[in-house]
Amino acid sequence: MRYFWIHTDKSDPQPRCLGWASLVRPGCGRGRQAYDALKKDNYLNVELSGGCLFPDILCHPCFMVSRDFAELIRLYRPQTRFKNMYLFDREGQRAGAYLIPDLPDIDCLHEDSELSRDKNEIKRGVLVGERIKGLPIFQLGQVGAQYIVASLEFVESAYRRGVRGMRIEEFRVS
Repeated sequence: MRYFWIHTDKSDPQPRCLGWASLVRPGCGRGRQAYDALKKDNYLNVELSGGCLFPDILCHPCFMVSRDFAELIRLYRPQTRFKNMYLFDREGQRAGAYLIPDLPDIDCLHEDSELSRDKNEIKRGVLVGERIKGLPIFQLGQVGAQYIVASLEFVESAYRRGVRGMRIEEFRVS
């Protein structure tokens, strides 16, 4: 069993989201709280640098994915619900449509994991395999920041589909 933290590739220019606080009150910035606070359809202004394209995965201000990536999630977790997020770059006259998945929040971080002092960053991730129960993709509980974790099979499938803007880091499973 191999699992990976999937996140946005920071080496690519990222859209800068404006007005997130108008959608979600402060303190509800991640996971289930943010998902529940959002409407079915959400609109957000962004700033895009010149050559920036909309990637297939964005992790800030919340985890959102392109339609193609959402179809992959549906393939592995058909019961997943989604909310819509429409991003608008007024200056560049561009728009992007994303979906925000309602992923299960699993507390499976092993005590051997190494966290930052504020518990917002995982320096070395170790997962408790029996708590994962073979889930293909989920959100990691017990950490202040948002961590989306996916199985090797899911990650390989994403790369075969040509997902843009995704990075992975392997977590050890005990």
